[in-house]
Amino acid sequence: MSVFTTDINNAQKNLSALADNIVAHNDHIIVRRPDNKNVVIMSEAEFNSWQEMVHLLSTEANRQDLEQSLAQADRGQTHTLTPAESAHLHAQD
Repeated sequence: MSVFTTDINNAQKNLSALADNIVAHNDHIIVRRPDNKNVVIMSEAEFNSWQEMVHLLSTEANRQDLEQSLAQADRGQTHTLTPAESAHLHAQD
């Protein structure tokens, strides 16, 4: 992932090409505007990923669960789900 900057005039003239590059290379583009009222353009997939992360970190309980899971993975305490276990978990959603 790369972050590029451009000014508003260039962004307006080249929006289609910029959008193609954003999607193809998972880039972000900061569009500089007057008075530092800049905007960021990113792909919808990247935006959705960010939204999911914000949701996952939105409560203290979720943050603690994620930290605990990462610590377990660092210690090698992982378990690969069987197809039956996976189906059971998805049935609870």
